[in-house]
Amino acid sequence: MRRYGFTERDVKPADVYENIKSLLQGEGFKVTSEEKRDGYLDLHARKSSTEKIILGKVRDVDAVVAGTVGKFEVQLHAGFWGRDLMVPAIEGVATLGAAPAVQLHEAHEFEERLWEQVVAKIDPSLKVCKLDGMLFKTQEELDKHLQAIQLAQQQAANSTMMYGGLGMMGLMGIGMMGGLWI
Repeated sequence: MRRYGFTERDVKPADVYENIKSLLQGEGFKVTSEEKRDGYLDLHARKSSTEKIILGKVRDVDAVVAGTVGKFEVQLHAGFWGRDLMVPAIEGVATLGAAPAVQLHEAHEFEERLWEQVVAKIDPSLKVCKLDGMLFKTQEELDKHLQAIQLAQQQAANSTMMYGGLGMMGLMGIGMMGGLWI
């Protein structure tokens, strides 16, 4: 899911909403529900074809734009599950989890691409992190963020190497000090 609040932008939230809607329709999605109230715009769009069900492609997108000119929030969520939870579950059992992993990756890539298009329409000067969708004003800020992510991944890999190969006894042994359980 992508979620970000925009301030000090001379952009109408309704224009952002219509942009998202047209981007989705351009990708072959059909808007299945819309809710429009003062300062709140919500849509759910779906692709429902045999190909999407069999191949597990992105089938659902939810978008919310809330706020007023100068202060609004945009939320995007793309997924393959939605109301079709049983299809990916059956695929996961049949393929030992490989299909859902591919589907999650495809959903993430689609969501990332859609997010970049929406952000570019709101403020083309913003930099989008491809890993988590966070927005930055400068390339330097984005680079620092990416370095922090890389450091965290290295630390996680090191701790996995230290404890990951030990199995259940290794995990249980983490709490042992000198033969005593603590």
